[in-house]
Order: sequence, then C-alpha cells, then structure tokens
Amino acid sequence: MTSETPSSRRPVFPAPARAQVAAPDPETLFGELPRRRDGVGALWSHQVDQLRTYSASHVDTPDIALELPTGSGKTLVGLLIGEWRRRSRRERVVYACPTRQLALQVVDAGRRQGVELHALIDSNRDWDPREVTAYTRSEAIAVTTYSHIFNVNSHLADARTLIFDDAHAAEGYVADAWSLEIPRTSTIYNDLFDAFGDTIDSHLVTRMTGEGADTSSWPEVRMIPISATASRLNEIDAVLDAGLAARTPPRYRFTMIRESLVSCLFYVSRGKWYIRPMIPPTFQHAPFVDPAQRVYLSATLGEAGELERAFGRSPISRIPSPPAWERTGSGRRFFVFPDLAKFNAATDTVVVTPSLSDELTGLAELEQPSLPKRLAHLAAKRLILTQQNEAARNIANDLAVPAQERFEASDTTVDAFKQAGRGTLLAPNRYDGMDLADDTCRFMIMADVPTASHLQDRFLSSKLRAGDVLAERIRTRVVQGAGRCTRGPQDWAVVVVEGEDLLRYLSDPDNTQSMPVELQAEIEFGLLASASSFSNVVALTRSALAQDEDWRQHGEPSLADGRARATRTPQPLAAELAASAPREVAAWRAAWLGDWEAAGRAAVAVLEGLTAPRARAYRALWAYFASAWFARSASAGNAAAMDRSAELLTTAHRAAPGTVWLREIQPLPASTVVPEPSDESAIDGILSLLGGALRSAATFSTRAQTMLAQLAQDGATPYELGLVELGRFLGADSFKPAGRGQTDAAWLWDEFWLTVEAKSEQTADRLSMDYVRKANTHLTSVAADRAVDEPPVGSVSVIVAHSRLVDPEAVPIAASHLFLTTTDVVLDVGHDVHRAWAAIRTSVVADGGEAARAEVARILWEHRLLPAQVKERLTREPIRGL
Repeated sequence: MTSETPSSRRPVFPAPARAQVAAPDPETLFGELPRRRDGVGALWSHQVDQLRTYSASHVDTPDIALELPTGSGKTLVGLLIGEWRRRSRRERVVYACPTRQLALQVVDAGRRQGVELHALIDSNRDWDPREVTAYTRSEAIAVTTYSHIFNVNSHLADARTLIFDDAHAAEGYVADAWSLEIPRTSTIYNDLFDAFGDTIDSHLVTRMTGEGADTSSWPEVRMIPISATASRLNEIDAVLDAGLAARTPPRYRFTMIRESLVSCLFYVSRGKWYIRPMIPPTFQHAPFVDPAQRVYLSATLGEAGELERAFGRSPISRIPSPPAWERTGSGRRFFVFPDLAKFNAATDTVVVTPSLSDELTGLAELEQPSLPKRLAHLAAKRLILTQQNEAARNIANDLAVPAQERFEASDTTVDAFKQAGRGTLLAPNRYDGMDLADDTCRFMIMADVPTASHLQDRFLSSKLRAGDVLAERIRTRVVQGAGRCTRGPQDWAVVVVEGEDLLRYLSDPDNTQSMPVELQAEIEFGLLASASSFSNVVALTRSALAQDEDWRQHGEPSLADGRARATRTPQPLAAELAASAPREVAAWRAAWLGDWEAAGRAAVAVLEGLTAPRARAYRALWAYFASAWFARSASAGNAAAMDRSAELLTTAHRAAPGTVWLREIQPLPASTVVPEPSDESAIDGILSLLGGALRSAATFSTRAQTMLAQLAQDGATPYELGLVELGRFLGADSFKPAGRGQTDAAWLWDEFWLTVEAKSEQTADRLSMDYVRKANTHLTSVAADRAVDEPPVGSVSVIVAHSRLVDPEAVPIAASHLFLTTTDVVLDVGHDVHRAWAAIRTSVVADGGEAARAEVARILWEHRLLPAQVKERLTREPIRGL
C-alpha cells in the first residue's frame, strides 16, 4: 500500500459548464424538480391557476401580489416562481420572510421539493461563503428576513427578483428601517422635550414627564406639530446624534431618516417617543427598487390599499385568491368564549382530589376553578397570543403554568416548544410568521384586539378616531392570529378568547363581515356554544380537541350550515381607501424629498378623494398635512403658499368639529378661530356658579368633596347624584330626567349633549340587550323632553360600569353614539374638575369680562375638561365598531 502526499494527488477538474436551457413555464416547473419522498405529490388546481395567470400576464410586471390563504400552499407557489426566474433567466432570487423561524421553515419546505435554497439569516458575517456564492451565481435561492432587505447596508442588494412572504404582515417589518423608538428609560426621552423647547405645550411636557396628579394616563398619544420639528430641527438632530450609541440598531435607523428628519412625524406617549414617516420611503432604497420584479405573497391582500401603504409602492397588480377557496377554509377552529359561560353550582363544582383525572393536574383544590384554567388543562401544549408581554405572562400566571413549562417566543424557543412534550408558548405580537401545525399545538388562548403595534397606529385609533383606516390591518391580524395552530385544511385547534375587548370585537358584525365565511361560521358557532354551563363548555372543548364522533355528528353540520349562510362583505370605506393609497404614497414621496409644494398638492388630492362621512377624521389629517407642507413651502420662499396653508388649516378644523387632536397640534390663529359653542356654554355655566352658588369657599369645598365621595362608591342613588353634580362643575346644564327608563345624568352644552348611564353596582354581570337598547334611546328621550326634533350632531351616550363585558347579542344593536367607560375614568375626571376649580377660584373673577372667560378656557383646556375633551376621555370604547 502506497501513501499519497498532497503533492502527488491527481487534481480533479470541474466538468465544462453546460449551456443554459430555458426552464419550463412556472406552472409546469413542478414536474421538473427532483422531489424528495416527503414532498407534495402534485399541485392543487388553485396553485396551477395562480401560476398560469402569472406566466400568462405578469412575468414582467414590476410589482405583483398573489393572494393564497393560509394552508393553500402560497410558499410553494412563491418558490416555483422564484425557481423559474432563477433557472430560465439566471436571476438572483431572494425570498424574504418576516422572521428567522419562518425563513428556516421555507428552506425546509423548498428542499423537500428539490428547490435549491440557502438560508442567509442572522449576521452576514456568519454566512457560509459557498452559499453566498451559490446565490450570487444564481445557483440557489437566498432565503432571508425582511430586515436583511430593509436596512442601511443590505448585503443582498444585488437581487433581480424579490419575493416577500406574508406580505399582509409587512407594515411593521418594512417601516422599522425608517422608525426610531426612544423609550422612557433612555435619557434621550427627556432631552427631546428640551430640544423642542417652547414649541410644544408645557402642560403636555408635564403630563408626559412628571409624576404628579396632573400627569397623563398611559394611553395618551400626541403627535408633535410638524412646524415644531421644522423650527427646532438642529436641536433635535443634536440630541439624537449625541444620545444614540454607534453600531446599534437605533443608530442605524437614525442614519436611515437623518437626512429627511424634517419630513418625519414625531409621536410621544409616557412610554416612548416614536419617529417615522407615515409611509416608508422605499422608493429611495436600492435593494428594494432595483430588482426587476417584486412578488408579494399574502394570505389576504385586503381591499383598502394596505399593501401599497406598507411597502410604499404603487401600483401593485394583484392575482386574487381562487374563488373556490373562500369556502374551503384552512382547518377547523372551535372558538370558546369563557366570559359567556355561566357557573352552575349544581353541575360545575369541582373538588380536586388525587383521584381526579390528569386533565386537571396542577389545579389547586377549590370548588370553582376558572373556566380558562379548566380548559387549558385539557391540552398538554398551548399557545398564548397577546399584544403585550405583560398580558401573556399574566395569563400564564392565572393558568398556574410552571416556570419550566414556559417558552417565551423567539426563533429558538419556538422550535424548542415544538419538540417539547408539554408546555405553554407565550407569543406577544406574533400574529404572523409562526406555524404550529398539527400535533405541535392544538390549543391557543387569544387575548386583546391587536389595534396598535406602534404609536402611529395608536394615534390613528385613539386620538384621530380613524378606526376605519386601521380596520383592515386589525382584521388581518385577528384572522392570521386565530390561524396560528391551523395550517392546513385537515388541521384543527381550539381558540379560547380572553377579555372583554376581543369578545366585543368578534361579536360585532361590522368587524366580522369582511372575514372569510368559514371563520365567520366558527365565531358564530362559538358564541352560541359558549353561552352554557362550565361543564358543557369543557365537554365541547374536549370533543373538539378529539374530533370525536359527537363533534363529527353535531359540531361539523352546524358549522357547515353557518358557512353556507355567511356572506363576505367589504369594510365600508375599503374602496375609497384603496383608491386613496396611491395618492398617499405619492404625497409622502414628495414630502420625503422636501418638495413641499408637490407634497401639498398631492395631499390635497388625497383629501379631495376622501368624501365618505366616515372618512372625515382621516380627511382632516390629510388637510393638516397639506397645510403644514404648504407652510414649509412658504418658508422656502413661496409666498403664495402661506395663504393656501391657512385655507387648508381651516378646512382641517371644519372636517374635525368637536375633536381635540387638531386643536392640540395646530389650533387656528386667534384672529380666525370660531369658538366652539359647547366651550362657550361651559364657560358661561362655570362663571355663573363661580359668581353664585359656589361663591363661598366653604360651599365649594363641601360640594366638591361630596361629589368625589359619591363617585368613589357603588351605591346607585349616591353615584347618580355624583354624576349630576360632576356635570354642573363641568359647566353643563346637568340633571337627572324624571320618569322611568331615563338616563341617570344628562349633561347639556350648546350644540353638544352627553348622557351618562351608571351601572356602578354591577359586578360580573355583562350588559344585556335590554340595557343597551335602553341606553340607545337616552338622547332621543332628552330631545323629546326639550321639545326638539333630535339631539345635536355629535352627541353621545356613555354607560359607566366596573365591568366592560357586553352580551354578544347586544353588540350588533348598539347605536354608533353609545360608548362604554369605567368608574375609574369618571372618577379621574372628577379629580381633574376639583383641581381645575381650585385654579379658577384662585385666578378668575366671575364678572371679569373677556379676560375671565379666556382664563377659564385656558384652565379647562389644561386639565382636559372642555366639553370636547371630556367627550374624548369618556368615549374611548365604542360598544360597536372600532
């Protein structure tokens, strides 16, 4: 035997390169791939239809979106398109996913079909050079995450085809590259207030940064005036530049927005600053715009233009979901609503003993374990899906999940959870990008309505009250979240809905009517089935988990009947918002470039296209943008633009009567302001009391303390007296109407009324249909008592209760003017009234004329007690709608 040294080993030469032969059309490519045995055996007909449409009409379309619902094989369709372009056109193809975990799933799925794929994720410094070379030479598709496309220095900037999976969830992932969050824990948080100086309201600074009684409640979000950013740009830039550490994600994001910082919107809450353009400026990002084609794969393309807003791109052509799939579904879900179940002591009492079945293992010995806890112990593995970390942990604590069985969702822990025999996965804000198919997990708890993933969403929903604008985004998150454990037509899972907000959301036909009919049927079935005893809900859940004979004979026929009756209807503003999206993209493109004249004109085009009454709030926002951008144009030397700016600001205020957000951001000049009649009425009422019944300090103190004591307890009669007194302190004509069925307190200002119905004695009982129906009529009853045809436009009715639980059957009948608030919120208003009156008594003389009126208005504004501000505080939760 002879030994071989490196110098004597014969070299092996590569085979000559073969000539490239065009690959078949995408629809026939599947037959050419060397599939492994665990790959799919054939394409479904709807997949073939999508590929056929693509190859016939969209091979050269720059932006094309394909809609394929969950479980219908969209990943394979996307991979086949990418593989066809790689093989036939020798294009470098990048397949982008929202998360690392999903990217790895795509690689695994593609390789089972014989597609050449490499996962280029994590740090680019750790990428295998051989895999990078294979991608560069178009020998394999690169699978990565969105963050590797949208960043300051993409290492995949040479792609010719970009494929975006889960494009319906892209808004946050794309915008992140141009978004900067400054948490309250950072020193920059307070420094930014210093940078803005006196360009923003000092009382806002106090509420956001202080710790006293006048500080803001957590939900408040404020947009900083665009003019303030422009006037203090150098100071703001200096704070951010000095405070953001080098080579960190915040620093990189600051680099992305720094040159156009004046074009960004600044939002602030007590938790953080949030800085970004409204629509991401992807048009300047070469790794996104340079490829020949961008393909967007989506489980739901939506109907309101969210795809265009998310990617900052227009136009985007669409290949819609196959019609037949609408009634096919992506697996079976049994929705359980524990808040609807009734405890029956005779049948539902449980005493835990050592001999009790394993399904209750770990429960403390008690007579009435909570229903969610009983249900959760029917499954060894569970998913908890919420918006916030704290909410997920609280639910896990309530379920008594042991620490060793908790998995907090990350790319590595999700895989560990999948492989575990038992455990609970806590997954805040993971409505997409996480597949828990088949026996991986068949039980999930879903809590919270996913209304806001960042402060811009929160501003649109809570301050602007433009819920219709976010409706599609919220619906998509709910639909996708409910499907985390059902990933194919034969899959099944139980979905337990926790909390009053999500129950009310799913009870409202305005929200569910645009969902897939299969899901509509499942929700309706769950609402009906949950309105029974604890023990029956447990039995139904056990049957659904087992998919046993009872479920097949009774559950499935009921769901099939519901599916046959359900119809899918677009959201009311969908068509108008879809038409608006391209104009919005164009407006923000011009603003990002600093072409203020063009941006103003484009914003005017947006607001002129928003004509529906329900779009008034969004129209007002765009009128404000147009006004601000024309003002910037005037600052740059275009004198004529200043008149246009003033005109548009007036348009914005007219489009947003009785609201607070615009008066906070950009009030009208004193010379042109038209006082709100309700404000004038409130000031009249307060000055009248100040010079009359409350002239005495002792009388004021006694009545104020009595009011606060009444609002702090639950008895119906004293609480109602406290409500009437609170209305008087607010300057309203406040009274309790006589007769049965009337409201507990009516607060009347000129051109605005507010009725308050108290259910302070309520504990756990939900608001019934009769109660909601009665509250619907309170305004018209007061109008009849006042001998007028109808209450003033914009008037509202509020139900005050400890619990926010509403009977699902009551939600659809709730009037649009009916809202729900808590006793704590009302008590907060009472304390603010006490503080405001103390200030008024110190600085105002009842007969002081216009100076006195101006001072009262200022104090009420600072304490958020003008009628429009009180309305905003008490109407954050409509019983129906967003």
